[in-house]
Amino acid sequence: MITKIIDEALIAHDFKKEHGNDFTSFYVRESGPAIRFAILHTLDELPTPSELNSAINQSVPAALLGHPAFKKNCDLICIHRLSKLAEFKNYEEKIFAIEEDPHFFKKYILYYSEAEETAVQNYSYEDITKTISDKSQFHNYKNNPLAATQYSFAAKIFIKLPFLELPSISGELVPLRLQANEAVAEAGFETIYAAIQRVTKNNTDELIKELIANELENKAN
Repeated sequence: MITKIIDEALIAHDFKKEHGNDFTSFYVRESGPAIRFAILHTLDELPTPSELNSAINQSVPAALLGHPAFKKNCDLICIHRLSKLAEFKNYEEKIFAIEEDPHFFKKYILYYSEAEETAVQNYSYEDITKTISDKSQFHNYKNNPLAATQYSFAAKIFIKLPFLELPSISGELVPLRLQANEAVAEAGFETIYAAIQRVTKNNTDELIKELIANELENKAN
């Protein structure tokens, strides 16, 4: 299921699948003279960077391996399932070691939990883009980022795979003045803000006096 979603994401970004098997798929995207490659690979266990490089290089089709742009413009996307998100701490160093390894490919480890996999069981990439655009789900995720939800998985895809384009979100823009008024009211600075708004080049002294008076009044209370 997860492999299917990432496959759809790559195709939505104009990649074409050229070769593949049950564990590894190879993609190419051509745009005029520019060409980019992507590899989608499933990991049962987390290998060392050198072990991963060796395994992938041995499976690359000769037609791609011989292309002069392959080694310079190839993204290796590895997907890896954890039983629980809390297990990430046990594998953090191994994941970072792979992602920071500079040899052969630019590497991304997209890890997910069994609960997240269940949450997106019937999802497509289109569903993922709708989820990431849902403000209510975003607020829930912000308040509890460790919860295994559809949004936590959607967010992980766009965080881990930065070459994917976020969907545009249309909506009414709130005027800056109204945003400022709300922020001031929430902080409890309405009186000071009102005084500042009344200041002009000719009454700076008056503003200072008013602010001092307001401060003295607050201390008296």
